[in-house]
Amino acid sequence: MANPSIVRRPVQIEHVRIESTKPFADVRAALEETVPPLDPTIPEALRQGDIVRASEALQRGPELAIFSARDHGGLLRTAGLARKAVQYEIGNPLTASRMTRPPAAGLALRAATHPAL
Repeated sequence: MANPSIVRRPVQIEHVRIESTKPFADVRAALEETVPPLDPTIPEALRQGDIVRASEALQRGPELAIFSARDHGGLLRTAGLARKAVQYEIGNPLTASRMTRPPAAGLALRAATHPAL
């Protein structure tokens, strides 16, 4: 990329914090039971170039899905902190596909679960 173009645009976000008295493992299990992972047939169909199959899977999918989950606690250990923390990317797959089409901007919803600090 010889001449990259950088565009900056302010974006309004709302940070919502939900506190629970339940143990970390219970909250994590409840979240993962309530919000399913993204249907693995969708990325597989896309890798194979089968847009119709991917679109059909998106149409019949859940309202929200977990796109990815990361062990954020592991990352915190690099700073000498011992925490149980998982960071999730959760969203509506259909909305996500519409929001990243030109000229719209991409959007990521992140949810983290960790014990109170």
